[in-house]
Amino acid sequence: MSKSILIADDSPVIQTLSKKIFFGLGYNVKGFKTGNGVLAEIEKNDYDAIILDIILPGVDGLTLARQIRALKDSKKSQVPIVTISGNYKNYSREELDEIGINEFLLKPLDYDKLVASVQKWVGK
Repeated sequence: MSKSILIADDSPVIQTLSKKIFFGLGYNVKGFKTGNGVLAEIEKNDYDAIILDIILPGVDGLTLARQIRALKDSKKSQVPIVTISGNYKNYSREELDEIGINEFLLKPLDYDKLVASVQKWVGK
């Protein structure tokens, strides 16, 4: 059974490349260009990992991460979350740990690191 990943990023380039890479590795991928609708999607469907851009139109990635961690369903609330952002100076590792972010990657995105990060948390 293939693993499922949700990606929320407003960059069409990141969406397209991420989907192609993860599809090519045998993952199922669902993408969102805004934060709107992400939580409802997670409540309806199970994902093995979530990749969130911190700065998203609608609901931002850190707010989404907090909402995910607050879900009553323990499987859903503990799903690995990888955040990505170009604004690394705005966030401390302690703040991200407190929210429950499993991994933080900087833009411009290194796709080898992104794949390695997802595989570290969910397997191949």
